[in-house]
Amino acid sequence: MRILVNGNPEEIEPGARLRVLVDRLEARVRDDPMIVALIQKTGKSQLLYILNGTVVRAEEIDRIVLREGDDLRYVHPFFGG
Repeated sequence: MRILVNGNPEEIEPGARLRVLVDRLEARVRDDPMIVALIQKTGKSQLLYILNGTVVRAEEIDRIVLREGDDLRYVHPFFGG
């Protein structure tokens, strides 16, 4: 089935849970220097996921079943000042 990820079409198995896609996306950004630093400091990537305009809490990722046409956005934190 097709969903959007940060505005780009992505194919995923029908009935897949959000966890499957989160694992795939986090593997893609694993080498990003900011993500590497966050994982070293916190043990997590700290990516924020937004599904169809709603922020997804970490404890919901394993329960959500994706549907055709879903719109998933992900962002990572950055520091500045």
